[in-house]
Amino acid sequence: MDSKQNLEKDEERDNLLDGLASLPYFERLTHFIRGSTRHLVAGGITVVDFRPLYTVIVHHLQRQLAEEIQKIEKAEVTGQQLENIRGTLHKYTDALRDFEFIHGNRWNTHFVKEIAASRLDDGQGARLQAALIWDLGLKAPASHRSLFRDSDLLGSFNPKLMQHGTSVGGSLGTGRAQAMAREERRVHFRMALKRFAFAIIGGLIIVVPMLILVVGSATTKTLAVISTSIFLFAVSVAVFSTTEPGNLLAATAAYAAVLMALIGGGRKSNM
Repeated sequence: MDSKQNLEKDEERDNLLDGLASLPYFERLTHFIRGSTRHLVAGGITVVDFRPLYTVIVHHLQRQLAEEIQKIEKAEVTGQQLENIRGTLHKYTDALRDFEFIHGNRWNTHFVKEIAASRLDDGQGARLQAALIWDLGLKAPASHRSLFRDSDLLGSFNPKLMQHGTSVGGSLGTGRAQAMAREERRVHFRMALKRFAFAIIGGLIIVVPMLILVVGSATTKTLAVISTSIFLFAVSVAVFSTTEPGNLLAATAAYAAVLMALIGGGRKSNM
């Protein structure tokens, strides 16, 4: 029975939320405030919640900012309009700070634990608040049901919305950033290709004269090992480092000189 009632309540809530969009703007806000500011909790206690009022203020400022964007879509922005936007943004930021404080201190304030900053209630020990609720006729009847939850106040944030999708990717700033990233990748690719070419050419320039000089005085195995080692060294430096092509050629020459010194030392010892 309880599950059926909860299901009916959720269905009624969803229908009301879906119907808000079809209402005129201020009638929509009125329905939201009426359905979210009063709660009947355990023990028949009425809670008057102030947070929906903050929500409406934030939402109203969001609407004003969205209207400014709509105007800019249709006509060139003016200096006076920018001044108006600046003032609205300042109010919007202040409203967000206020809402953050009131939502974070909805049970009690950080410094004064006895003060519930975000609400009034007529529970035990709250006689002044109970009198105020009674004076203003805000006592929730036994049949009262709140149709809004905390998640309905400002919505839940999805971090994935911050990722640039295909629709956001068409913006000027994002397009410029993507173009710069593509150009940077092309520069890195050209530099890697240049280093690889220097590795091959530099290896040939070093290996060929070396083979001519030592052929006949060194075994075929020695020549094969040295030539292969020089090429592998040059290619490895080109692929796994960011050194300039000139430095790559110098490093390869130094490595070949070390190998030639080893060959010379081996020949002297054999003699």
